[in-house]
Amino acid sequence: MIKKVIKFLILGGVVWLSAEYLNGITISGGFKYALIAAVVLALVNTFVRPILAVLSFPVTVVTFGLFSLVITALMVMLMDYFVDHIVIDSFWWALLLGLIVSFAGSSIDRFFNREKYTKATVID
Repeated sequence: MIKKVIKFLILGGVVWLSAEYLNGITISGGFKYALIAAVVLALVNTFVRPILAVLSFPVTVVTFGLFSLVITALMVMLMDYFVDHIVIDSFWWALLLGLIVSFAGSSIDRFFNREKYTKATVID
């Protein structure tokens, strides 16, 4: 449980820093809304993304997986719709934010589960 809280705090920081340094993403209201955005993005990715992934599977196969980037941007744009104090100017800024948050989330998961990645397998 504590790892999830830490992950959301870090991802909120990533969203907030992205808004600070990227011109197409604006957060008014500070870190609180960045943290809310991280939680809403997690919820959207948990409940909506699997449905879209199944529906768009043929297109994803034909585009060799590149359509999953479109789904990532759509999830960020959906988060933007639900969180009032965040404005994302275009699809491309949503895609960039989605990629940044995805990379950060993967890095956090890898850090918390580093024992799994560092254990060597010994064959007798």
